Amino acid sequence: MSTMPLGRRKRADEIAEHIERAISTGEFKEGAQMPSEKELAERFGVGRPSVRQALFTLQQQGLVEITSGTRARVTAPSAKFLTGQLASLIARLTSTGQGQEHMEQARLLFEAGVAWQAARVATDEDIRRLKAALDANAAAIGNTPLFVRTDVAFHAELTVIARNPVFSGVHDALVGWLIDQRTTTIHMPDADRFSVRDHTAIYEAVAARDPMRAFHEMTSHLRLISELYRESKRLSDEILRQVARDVAGRIDRERESMWAAAGGPKAGNEAGKLTEGIAGKSKANRKAKDA
Repeated sequence: MSTMPLGRRKRADEIAEHIERAISTGEFKEGAQMPSEKELAERFGVGRPSVRQALFTLQQQGLVEITSGTRARVTAPSAKFLTGQLASLIARLTSTGQGQEHMEQARLLFEAGVAWQAARVATDEDIRRLKAALDANAAAIGNTPLFVRTDVAFHAELTVIARNPVFSGVHDALVGWLIDQRTTTIHMPDADRFSVRDHTAIYEAVAARDPMRAFHEMTSHLRLISELYRESKRLSDEILRQVARDVAGRIDRERESMWAAAGGPKAGNEAGKLTEGIAGKSKANRKAKDA
């Protein structure tokens, strides 16, 4: 990984801020080419590497477009670009247990609010579309890939009904995480049926134009999904640990039988003790975690 002197990096950040300000005030207009690197370097009294780094930073923010051999061009961050940036942030955030919990809290407030707004503004046509999404989800019970897609589609329809592009953008950024979460929880017994039950309650609240009821039905649904996700993860870990212990124990017994048949030393004793120790340690760790 290449390094850059701290002073130069600071200058690049300052230059990026100046250029961003020039873009926001209209000095550098959207769609127009910017001054050359040489001109910008002279303007700010710095070297071209600092300018180049500043332009790269602005490109990462979706404010400029850099093409080899031509001057940078001013652009406006598209909804797709911003959604992609947010999706990347969510992926990093949910890579930890605490981050997962924070995202679940944020999603609960976001989607409960969407349900509230959808119930407040829904038209008869909106209700028909939401019912179609619900029916598609119910029909997919037992078909895991299709159920996950129709589950996410039901929630997406609520953001459409709410008629706020920000809601739709946030939902699009959450889609990758939602699919991962639902793919995990759907393997719990009857999870799909519980989900359809909750979706039906949400639909009925929206159809009745009852915002508060829709808010609470969505809250209950997302709390269920969060708990199922945590339990599914816990059980998956426990099952895999047990499988590992069973396999290790079987190999230990086979090794001891082999040595016994050969009349040699029981070389598997120490290994067996190690296996038991690992199992005991895992059990102690789980007790400490539960406590």
